[in-house]
Amino acid sequence: MSDACIIPIGSGSTGNCFYIEMGGHPLLIDLGMGYRKVNAALGKHGRHIEDIEAVFLTHGHGDHVRAAEALCNHISAPVYSDASSFYPIRKTDNRKVSLETDKEYEILEGLKVTMFTVPHDYVKTCGFSFCTDGYRLSYLTDCGALSDYIFEHICGSDAVIIEANHDLDMLKEGPYPFFLKKRILSIHGHLSNEDCAKCVDRLYESGTRSFILAHLSRQNNTPEAARKTVEVVLGDREHFLYVCPDEGDDLLIL
Repeated sequence: MSDACIIPIGSGSTGNCFYIEMGGHPLLIDLGMGYRKVNAALGKHGRHIEDIEAVFLTHGHGDHVRAAEALCNHISAPVYSDASSFYPIRKTDNRKVSLETDKEYEILEGLKVTMFTVPHDYVKTCGFSFCTDGYRLSYLTDCGALSDYIFEHICGSDAVIIEANHDLDMLKEGPYPFFLKKRILSIHGHLSNEDCAKCVDRLYESGTRSFILAHLSRQNNTPEAARKTVEVVLGDREHFLYVCPDEGDDLLIL
């Protein structure tokens, strides 16, 4: 059995949703993509939305939760997050499970998860670290700045899904109004390609070998720019690198 299977169904401002399978347990992170797209992406690889065993929400911005109510009509699994992210799910109160940050939970047999906070302009935004059979995968997007606290949670991961939101020059020279550029560049905004590359370099030194670049901006980044910036720091060291499209149905087997 593979250590992890990932389908990056949606990644970016149009909607975010990741399928992750670890230890035989099918999971979803964020519910920002519609039922048809999620169902089609899973069905292409013989997976089914009704089989999802747990859902995790990073935070309550629309691109991460806008389809939560509709998707929960097809999912009977519990939904885990901070309580501040549950507002769009009104009909599933009995399935909402509020997690404490920095505490490890065994939510399914052999699958442990730890939720940690990241700086972003929402009430509380979280990342997740999953572990099963000694294999560890971490998820970090919508983060304005990295810190030793965050590295404590993600260093040593075998694989990391990490934000590479914007190219600095494209953002600064682009059409966005000043207030929006300021927000994105702030410590409560998003990680740039350069921030991501520095993080990848540090993660590699801690043992991470698989990197999935996520949440790229359509206006202020390109997959080529994100990949090139990260590959510069990785060099010829052995690694796996994948850049997520806005919408996708690729199956990544790590």
